[in-house]
Amino acid sequence: MDDYNRNSTTVFYEQRSSRWFIFMTIAIALFAETFLYGFLVPILEYMFQDRLHTDPSQTQMLTSAILGLHGLLAMLSGPIIGHFADKRPNHKFTLLCSLGFCILGTCMVAGARSVAILFIGRVIQGIAGSAVWIVGLATVANVISESNMGSVMGLMMSFANSGTICGPAISGLMIETTSYWVTWSIPLIVLVIDLVARLAMIERPIPDTKGDDIDDTTPLLPSIEEQTGSDSGHGRSFWRIILTDSCSLICLFITLTSSTVTTSFHATLPLYIEERFGWGPSTAGLLFAGLVVPGLIIGPLAGWTRDRVGARLPIMAGSIVQVGLLFMLGISGGSSNHSTSVPSWSKSVYIAAIIGIGAARPFVSGIAPAEMTAAIKLREKQTPGIFGSQGSTSRIFSLLDVAVSFGTMIGPVIGGPLKELAGWKYMNWTWKRTPKKLTPLTVALGRSLFYVYKGYYGRTGNKFARIMGTWQIYPHADKTIKTLRSDFSMGALVVPNGFVSTANSASMTLLEPENR
Repeated sequence: MDDYNRNSTTVFYEQRSSRWFIFMTIAIALFAETFLYGFLVPILEYMFQDRLHTDPSQTQMLTSAILGLHGLLAMLSGPIIGHFADKRPNHKFTLLCSLGFCILGTCMVAGARSVAILFIGRVIQGIAGSAVWIVGLATVANVISESNMGSVMGLMMSFANSGTICGPAISGLMIETTSYWVTWSIPLIVLVIDLVARLAMIERPIPDTKGDDIDDTTPLLPSIEEQTGSDSGHGRSFWRIILTDSCSLICLFITLTSSTVTTSFHATLPLYIEERFGWGPSTAGLLFAGLVVPGLIIGPLAGWTRDRVGARLPIMAGSIVQVGLLFMLGISGGSSNHSTSVPSWSKSVYIAAIIGIGAARPFVSGIAPAEMTAAIKLREKQTPGIFGSQGSTSRIFSLLDVAVSFGTMIGPVIGGPLKELAGWKYMNWTWKRTPKKLTPLTVALGRSLFYVYKGYYGRTGNKFARIMGTWQIYPHADKTIKTLRSDFSMGALVVPNGFVSTANSASMTLLEPENR
């Protein structure tokens, strides 16, 4: 029997099972996971050269490898964790197991006296961290309404981002002022607090998704096939629907690209600023703080904006701003690696660009998980049991975790060699092409969703569209469109003026509707 169904005489039962306590527990868990990931970044050079005595010329390669390995293991383990987590009515046991493995991996990393032990510890940390993201966010998604999805997820991302700041900032400062083992005492304290919170939490049961009431601000996935209600093949049905749905794929692509750009800084920024500006680990930690601190405030605001106006405008604006900021970051670096030749304006522009990227990022990467989760929850409400009796939230976040982890893997692996071969400037100019690709894709993502938010949902009439080989009915439209043949991978999307847009990353074709 799960914790929530135990006798109500349990100590502090109401408080421990309340939504705010569940949110707080998962927020601490996400903070701890990102804290541990970022904590290692500023001290890797010290660990490789002073403790493991590796060749200094191999430091960049080993740094990229160990950061990329974390993402690789999380990516491979994510779908497996999500599959089995959705089969359990209670997520608390999975959260406790993941924390146990996280503590084991952290102890191995801290005490490693060989490169092999360091990498094995990082493998264990990566798998445990993947479970935290998947099961933790699924636990939160199960107890919040669709109308508050963006705000709450934005708040969770703010706590996760705060771990990304505090990890490198604290380790960078402490490794310069204290001993190695005093520095590692901080993660252990964080893990103890995390353990206490997870033990105290009493998980709520998954809410009943039955019912036909649809909120005016609920997003609608415009490319998934209407199901018959059969209980067979839930797992196959979920993966088929998600992996052939254009909006879900766009959300995953947004998550992937944002993670790639961000983690490329983890592998390149500390070494670059030492070569270029003569800045040490403490300054690197502060720059990482500049990447994340703005998101602590802006993250919930970005989620609130998504709940009110939809995903299209925030993601488009954030992507365009990031293009300019990555260009600025590139020109501020120049081509010389000697601090004596740095222009007077270079340092100021560099710092301003870092802070600007941190402020723009929540409007892109922070909105995609809420958009995807709300859409799938709507599908479960429309067709109860379509993804199994326990829902599909863990599998949703396993896919998002795969996207984040793949970006975490390829960011350092691509960013490190790109910086070494082409230089800092051209690395950033390469990354700035990524948000440029998001703008036309975001038009596809937001067209129908945006106008559902504006109150068009529930109008009479039907629209039919041929999308990636399947039929779908849109009850919010007032005209009928016959079969559309899509020549692009992203499919067809409904727009409010009665047109249907067929879009990919390069073009958009508008087709006139047939009169009713």
